[in-house]
Amino acid sequence: MSPWLYLAIALVAAGIPSRWLWDGRMLFVNGTQLRTRLVMVNPADNRRRRRWWKSRSLWLDPLRGGAAGWCLMTGEWKWLDSLEASTAKIFYYAFLLIPLLMVLWQTFGREKQNECIVPVLFTVGVLAGFYHPVGGGFGWVLGLSALGVGALVLMALQSIQVMLFGMAAVLLVIGYFLLGLSLEWLLMPAICLVPHGRAMIRSEKLVLAFRG
Repeated sequence: MSPWLYLAIALVAAGIPSRWLWDGRMLFVNGTQLRTRLVMVNPADNRRRRRWWKSRSLWLDPLRGGAAGWCLMTGEWKWLDSLEASTAKIFYYAFLLIPLLMVLWQTFGREKQNECIVPVLFTVGVLAGFYHPVGGGFGWVLGLSALGVGALVLMALQSIQVMLFGMAAVLLVIGYFLLGLSLEWLLMPAICLVPHGRAMIRSEKLVLAFRG
């Protein structure tokens, strides 16, 4: 298949705005608010709160993130193989910026409320897809490790910011053993920290989209 078709699929999958997957029941919560809803503090409200799993974004975000990451990586290598080594090297480093831009695009949608969406599931999908060749095709280990640590940190400390740094830290450790010191290694935590960087620059509040 043509590398351009892979790249087109990657851009389409990553180009779908997060808000297209939201419905009227979506809430935008910080770490404390999310934990409160998940533990169901008010038993009388349990039935309504169980419906978070019906969110389309919960299931589609990691899938389209994975498709975007994998197609980007596959199309990139197919195209670079057809170029001279010096030219391919320049474009290779330029391609490393694209996963960051993919995640950045998904953070938009709540500018009027001065909030920055943290697309955790999409980010996990991008990591799993883009780093699929790492460790013999186990890129999903990176994504699941980041998601697991992030969830534990969020529930324990109720801070989205700390969650992002926790995800970045575990990727730094695992990525070091898989890739060693390299730009690809540094890209892993950078992908996770994109929302934090944007929120810090624009003085926005970090929030998670959650179906109430």
